[in-house]
Amino acid sequence: MFCAISGEAPEHPVVSVKSGNIFEKRLIEKYITDNGKDPINGEELTVDDLIEIKTIPETVKPRPPLLSSVPSLLSSLQNEWDSVMLESFTLKQQYQQVRQELSHALYQNDAATRVIARLKKERDAAREALANVQAHLGTPAPAPVQEDTMEVDSKAIPVEVIQKFESTSEALSQARRSKKKAPADFTSVDTVKEFKEVSSVPSLHSARSPGISCLDVNHSENLILTGGNDKHVQIYNKAEEKVIANLTGHTKKITSVKFRGQEVENDIAISAAADKQVRIWSNTTEKGYKLGHSITAHKGEVTGISVHPSKDYFVSSGLDSKWALYDFENTKPIVEVFDEEIQAGFTSIAFHPDGMILGAGTGNAAVQIWDVKSQTIAATFGEHTGKIQALAFSENGYILATASEDNLVKIWDLRKLSNTKTFTLPENYKVKTLSFDNYGQYLAVGGTDITVFKAKDGSLITNFSDNTSDVTGLYWSPLARGLLSSSLDRTLRFYGTN
Repeated sequence: MFCAISGEAPEHPVVSVKSGNIFEKRLIEKYITDNGKDPINGEELTVDDLIEIKTIPETVKPRPPLLSSVPSLLSSLQNEWDSVMLESFTLKQQYQQVRQELSHALYQNDAATRVIARLKKERDAAREALANVQAHLGTPAPAPVQEDTMEVDSKAIPVEVIQKFESTSEALSQARRSKKKAPADFTSVDTVKEFKEVSSVPSLHSARSPGISCLDVNHSENLILTGGNDKHVQIYNKAEEKVIANLTGHTKKITSVKFRGQEVENDIAISAAADKQVRIWSNTTEKGYKLGHSITAHKGEVTGISVHPSKDYFVSSGLDSKWALYDFENTKPIVEVFDEEIQAGFTSIAFHPDGMILGAGTGNAAVQIWDVKSQTIAATFGEHTGKIQALAFSENGYILATASEDNLVKIWDLRKLSNTKTFTLPENYKVKTLSFDNYGQYLAVGGTDITVFKAKDGSLITNFSDNTSDVTGLYWSPLARGLLSSSLDRTLRFYGTN
């Protein structure tokens, strides 16, 4: 019998129950103390796993080999070689283990670096967006924190578009500062209380899929643009008292319509529909309005469109969680922005009166304020509990009104980024549209009926319930001299005084 460690005959032999090998007792106990494993197969091994071997007669310790003969030299060299090989094998195992640990650590470091880069990009973009919003609202921005920033690629709006946005914003901001107060001939609260239906235009759009779903008015207030559940877009001439254009081509209900807003006789019209398309209608010939461009804008229902104050660009939003900015000249997307966190998509959208920020309502009950220049979210208002149905900016530039399925209309102060007022509407009340007058004094809420509030303190002014179905569109005349509504009963109604 020979010890599996020393290769010599043991004085006190023991056998391992794990590997069945024989060892010198003192050697194997020392090995177990240092390693806790069987030296042969690497299994866990304790002193209790050793069984002493009793031999009769007892093993006689051999003489130490003499290195004076070739066989003894060869035996000694063999032992040394075995020890070196065993140590080499152990070192290789440790080397492979260290390599794996280093590889894992490097991978974790690389992943952490990428996450830090993305977070720094989002932080810097959010700071820039917040600074831009505060600058346009006249609120001093906090001093920036000096930190190293990491370069990250991002798609940008062309320089010429940004320059147009900035020049338009500056001009409109200066004009707004010069008209902070409503003029003397602005319609008073007492006069608004006396408003009543003075005229109406019934039976617009088809009776098969009844209802006017959206509304807009041109600069002269003579042309009224409507979209319907019948998939048609109509233009009504108020002076001639007739529909001058019935535009077809959409394959599903119309969700939003807008005039370009230019001071021309036959302004360009835009329509969006549930068929995922945005269509541009122009009147450049004697034949009247016709299709100018058809844009497959989204992969889901298009829910809103809004024209930039410069009148050169417009934006669309959809249930595919995307909003896109377009140029009227070539109708190609300048930029497309996806928000993957908004699973229910965008339900409404509107440009701020200065044109540097966007308000977007979502199906997730949140209202987002986007900085158009950097395409980042500058602020999020999440106090609604239902899908956002409508939103509207006040002409004063720092008030935003939002409405949702939770029967609440909220007023937000963009300077403080906080909710300053909440209107609780009757149970089962449906809100479809909101509209401020051009001096931000009155807020009209349309849905189950029409309710007019005083924007400053939220007090109720008047209520109109002439509609027989939901109100879907509202428009204030300049100086609040009148209010126009559209509804699902296929009727336009004009409210004012005699």
